[in-house]
Amino acid sequence: MSSSPGSRGPRLSRRRLLQAAGVAGAGAALPLAAGCAADGDDDERREPENVVLIVIDSLRPDFVGAYGAPRVKTPNLDALISKGLRFNRAYPEALVTVPARRSIFTGKRIFPYRNFEPVYDLGVSPGWTPIENLDETLMRTLSDAGYYTVQVTDNPHTGFTETYKPFRRSWDEFVQIEGRVGTRNPLDTVSDATVRDWLPKALQTNERYVEGMRKNLANTGYGRDETESDAARVFGAAAEELTTAARRGGRFALVVDCFDPHEPWSAPQEYIDLYGDPDYEGPEIGVLDYGPSDYLSRDELRRAHASYAASVTMTDRWLGTFMDRFHALGLDDNTAIVLLADHGVLLGERGWVGKIPGELHPEMAQVPFAIVHPQGKKAGQASDYFASTHDVAPTLLSLLGIQPPSWMDGHDLSVLLDDRQPPERSLHSGGMYNRYFARTDQWALLGDNLGGNRQLFDLTLDPGEFENVIDRDRKSKRVAEELYRQVIEETGGKPLPYYASEKLDAQLIAARERRGYADPTP
Repeated sequence: MSSSPGSRGPRLSRRRLLQAAGVAGAGAALPLAAGCAADGDDDERREPENVVLIVIDSLRPDFVGAYGAPRVKTPNLDALISKGLRFNRAYPEALVTVPARRSIFTGKRIFPYRNFEPVYDLGVSPGWTPIENLDETLMRTLSDAGYYTVQVTDNPHTGFTETYKPFRRSWDEFVQIEGRVGTRNPLDTVSDATVRDWLPKALQTNERYVEGMRKNLANTGYGRDETESDAARVFGAAAEELTTAARRGGRFALVVDCFDPHEPWSAPQEYIDLYGDPDYEGPEIGVLDYGPSDYLSRDELRRAHASYAASVTMTDRWLGTFMDRFHALGLDDNTAIVLLADHGVLLGERGWVGKIPGELHPEMAQVPFAIVHPQGKKAGQASDYFASTHDVAPTLLSLLGIQPPSWMDGHDLSVLLDDRQPPERSLHSGGMYNRYFARTDQWALLGDNLGGNRQLFDLTLDPGEFENVIDRDRKSKRVAEELYRQVIEETGGKPLPYYASEKLDAQLIAARERRGYADPTP
């Protein structure tokens, strides 16, 4: 093994050894060869030796208790976030799933999506491309520093597509959890009537959604057995990898990337009953057809909120089992945790459902984000710094005492734990498809990349971004123009790219024909 710092095993106190010995499914106690601190060090907390990154897909902060959600039950998220520094203004600079992860795993700005060409198994959304240079990634940097790198995920894009196979091979261990992808149980084990029970009335004859929901139910416990849910199996497998990493000695970095609470939703009834109207008699809302919400009745929209909240609470429960293992192994003594989501989802707000490029408001574009340090630095405190996805990699490296490489352009947010400040970010911008957002302390600007469809919001008076003031007066128009100019300057000084959907569709068809690729059932 290398003599680099990464080859040094974690010190284990007597308390930690005894805890590890008692972890269910963990086997014997951690090897004494890993080293043992004196009993007097039991309560000593040091600088992080390991790191855990938890990415939860489609998690809105306003559905998390620690962010002030009044009704949604997220006790494990709340407990974890309360032990660290919470970011109240975290906005991914690149949306949605694949662009966000490219940003997370490279520490680079991904938006705007210049020179984009559709990839045959990722689709036509700009930014949905592979990580081009796997030598310039968070995991390669950690590996070069002697860290054992592991990822556990059910993400259907980074975890299963052919395009992302080189990415998966770049980890020391990559654990794929079938759920959104694969056929864990035969599709004919789900009846047509059961499928209809999980679809809005307007989608019950749409073959795409019928077969997609059928597959989801077969793969994830039929809406009855939550132990078969993606969240249960992802966090369960991650707990086993955590135990393995601790037992093997040496320093490690574990990424847990859970696709729940992304739809399809199929949490058991006991979770839906926490939030749903007991007199509701319609179908459960397991999927959404992205776009205007008017195809859903008012009761169905309320049920969509209940279904999403149920999935959040179920995901929270299984995060809790992972954290139980984390604590039982004594890793809270020497392991930092970073938690965040990649984006949110619209549930009828502003007349839309799903992920809509033109609606990059907080429901879509704001995420929970927290840093938990083993010394308890800034525990229970909050920051208003504009945090983003490309800050994750330099922050993780800095927590471990590794100098972020020069090609990372995100900021190290860990300095906030020591009462220092990252570089000023008075304006933060990002985007999805052909749309961008820009935010300052006072203003939020949304629009298309060509400079049109502008919406301006005065956050001092309207933090929820409901009243468009672009036409209020001349000052508003000047503010919008200046913010748009700053977005262009911040992203390289060139006009933002704009992609015609018809051209992208034709390019995707050509790419798939070249590969002989058949689009799988969603």
